[in-house]
Amino acid sequence: MGAEDNLNKYLHLLKDKDPLHSSLIHQLLEYRATVADNEINHRLLQELISKYAESEMRLKKLNQELTLKQDRLEQDLIAAAEIQKSLLPTNVNYGEILDVAWRFQPCDKIGGDIFNIIQLNEDYWAFYIIDVAGHGVPAAMVAVTVYQYLQLQSGNLMLRPENSLNNQEVRQPAQVLKFLDREYPFERFNNFFTMNYVILNIKTGTVTSSSAGHPPPIILRKDGTVVTLKKGGRPIGTIDLRIATDKPIVYEQDREQIGAEDKLLFYTDGVFEYQNDRGEFYGNKRFHEKLTALKDQPVSDLIEASFESLMVFGNNTAPKDDISLLGIQLKNLGTNPSIN
Repeated sequence: MGAEDNLNKYLHLLKDKDPLHSSLIHQLLEYRATVADNEINHRLLQELISKYAESEMRLKKLNQELTLKQDRLEQDLIAAAEIQKSLLPTNVNYGEILDVAWRFQPCDKIGGDIFNIIQLNEDYWAFYIIDVAGHGVPAAMVAVTVYQYLQLQSGNLMLRPENSLNNQEVRQPAQVLKFLDREYPFERFNNFFTMNYVILNIKTGTVTSSSAGHPPPIILRKDGTVVTLKKGGRPIGTIDLRIATDKPIVYEQDREQIGAEDKLLFYTDGVFEYQNDRGEFYGNKRFHEKLTALKDQPVSDLIEASFESLMVFGNNTAPKDDISLLGIQLKNLGTNPSIN
């Protein structure tokens, strides 16, 4: 028989002999049990407070570490944004050959848009604009790798029958896009991109263009006419989809002539898909109308005014997609001046 059973038996006998004494003993036992419970609760509370304090200290330390990592990440993103901007054309006055202007507004600190201007030889210049699907670091990484692939020294923009630069044959836009499509299958970066690739003969004013699923380049004529260069093919990196349909990989080309007062314009879909706070899109129609209204402006003023029109429309709402605008105007058609 246990101690508790003995105590209960004793109290039962005591109750019959001395009820008052028995009641007092019951009260004392209940008080002692309450004190014991309080001691246990106090001890548990102390343990909980101690564990909470330790957890709070660990959480505070982790929060400090996270804040430091976030600050470092922020600084890295700022540095990456500066590097990305450094890849964009820096010389906005290409001597007596071209006038160039651009605006770039990523929706994050860095974006998936990139564009460039490359002198291929004495007669030909190349222009391209790229829009990688998505935003932020992953899209920017793809954009930079394509930028490296399209460097003149990479050998991917010129055929090389001889060592002399001026004797090399220029690869046509459709050829360049086809090579890119082969080099950037979707599984390589789990991504794809759209682009325009254009070559310009500065002596004849001939523009040859091909687009890979990208909004078409625009020729803005001196009379305000908007000519879109629509020919091309599907986005770069969707080769597997085309193989599945047994269709050959083909990019078509547009060919047009421009004069010294015409302007060649490139842009990404962040322009016409820009929304205001009512959810309205800026749209192609409004964009083209604005360009026509600015037909007499120098290309630098045209790009700035177009971008300003976009921001006014959206009340400077942060864009949901990267915005890029690139404008080129050929000067002194038919001559071959040197670059300053």
